[in-house]
Amino acid sequence: MKSLSTKAKINGLTLIELLVVIAIIAILAAILLPATTGGPRRAYRVVCLNNLKQINLGFLIYANDYNNKFPMQVPVVNGGTMEFIQSDHVFPHFEKMMKHLRETNEAQVLKVLVCPTDKSRQVATNYEALNDLNISYFLNADASCTTNFVNPSQIIFDGERDLSLNHQPVKAGLLAVTTNVDLNWTGELHPKGGNLAFVDGHVEWSRENELNSLIQKQPVATNRFCIP
Repeated sequence: MKSLSTKAKINGLTLIELLVVIAIIAILAAILLPATTGGPRRAYRVVCLNNLKQINLGFLIYANDYNNKFPMQVPVVNGGTMEFIQSDHVFPHFEKMMKHLRETNEAQVLKVLVCPTDKSRQVATNYEALNDLNISYFLNADASCTTNFVNPSQIIFDGERDLSLNHQPVKAGLLAVTTNVDLNWTGELHPKGGNLAFVDGHVEWSRENELNSLIQKQPVATNRFCIP
């Protein structure tokens, strides 16, 4: 994959550095804004959005140290998780990102991997105990922050796991998502929609029946979603 040009690196911040700055600002804004408006459901949604922002920040910091690549694009021998994509597990990618941030509070990082409404998932006790049942969010193995993608704000990076494909709840494992599928939310975690995060660091609420239009904007024809 292409890395940033020398000219781009000289003229101010690199793309990854800029995305990290944006993500930090977004997290601070979410913390300062009240989460009580709209009742408990609204509060849970805000907490979940903030979880995704923090997860994305960790991956962006990783990419900043690995030539603008996420763990899924780096071989295991070089400190990544590329070979784990076909393993039907998502936790190795999250584990690599978290262990890369050794200075971060372990308990706090593990907590953000679980949506507050996801009663079937529990927060892991430590990094070594982490598995898919400690994670509420899928990860797009084909998301990239390199400059061959024009608009990183449209590239889905991760989101809540309660997806339905052609009106059937998706199962854990590797899900191939093409631009012509019927993708939606099951409503298991949040009624009438779900939370998504994008490569540029921003997060947003996606209502029912809005996922298909977002999928059609992806820069590659097929995206592999790692579902926990």
